[in-house]
Amino acid sequence: MELIPIWYQYTGVLVFGLIVGSFLNVVIYRLHTGRSLSGTSHCLSCGVALRWFELFPLLSYVFLGGRCRSCGCAIPPRYFLVELASALLTLLIYIQLSFSVSAFLFWFLSSVLLVIFVYDINHMIIPDELVLLAAGLAGLYFIADHFDAFTVVVVLPHVFASLVTFAFYGGLWLVSKGRWIGLGDAKLSVPLSFILGASASFSFVVFSFWIGAVLSLLIMFYPALRNWYESVKCILRTCPQEHIVKSRRYFTMKSEVPFAPFMIIAFWVVSLLNVNILEWMGSVV
Repeated sequence: MELIPIWYQYTGVLVFGLIVGSFLNVVIYRLHTGRSLSGTSHCLSCGVALRWFELFPLLSYVFLGGRCRSCGCAIPPRYFLVELASALLTLLIYIQLSFSVSAFLFWFLSSVLLVIFVYDINHMIIPDELVLLAAGLAGLYFIADHFDAFTVVVVLPHVFASLVTFAFYGGLWLVSKGRWIGLGDAKLSVPLSFILGASASFSFVVFSFWIGAVLSLLIMFYPALRNWYESVKCILRTCPQEHIVKSRRYFTMKSEVPFAPFMIIAFWVVSLLNVNILEWMGSVV
């Protein structure tokens, strides 16, 4: 790999991530629908099969203006975002972990987490088979990453971290009767905290709530900000008062919010960016 120019490596990794992201979109859409993953891609509105030039990740979405070439219906931006996220994640993992067996397993795990991320947003549930797959990949990654020093002394702190984290999230689920957090979120925390270990798992838990709080507030106030923007735009165009757009707040403090995306983002922040909240607290104090 050292003989290949770095820009060529990064380009290849990005293209590979885009292709995988396109496949992940198919998995997200067809999971639990009884449909095969090998079927022909088609428009979700008119059902017309997509041509080869409509299947290029990112590029096709941009050139088509986010709309179907046949019926003109809008293509969900999720397809573009998942492909972009997959490409960036693949590149970040390659930069941080280079090219190795452990890097491949971590990338595989991250791809599964990306599917869980979007699936939980769409359906407010985490399929058990995805959690089991994530757990298996986490175990394989840990073995590959600690292959030269795989002992009970090394494993026990990670097992302890996963049990404590599960107990914490599971306790929140039990006390709130599923209103604050889902049981699937508690299950998902097991493989993630097992990889991270005790110290990093603490950062993982804290960041999951911080990220959740920030993003939830942004989502909650988005309708109000959009209403303000439309009102200002309409006033600048001297529109009549009755034509000012009024969008209702469709998200409140009592609304259910999927928590798995916050956990997954926190996991990536802690594991890939090596962010440690204990070090932050120590530097502040």
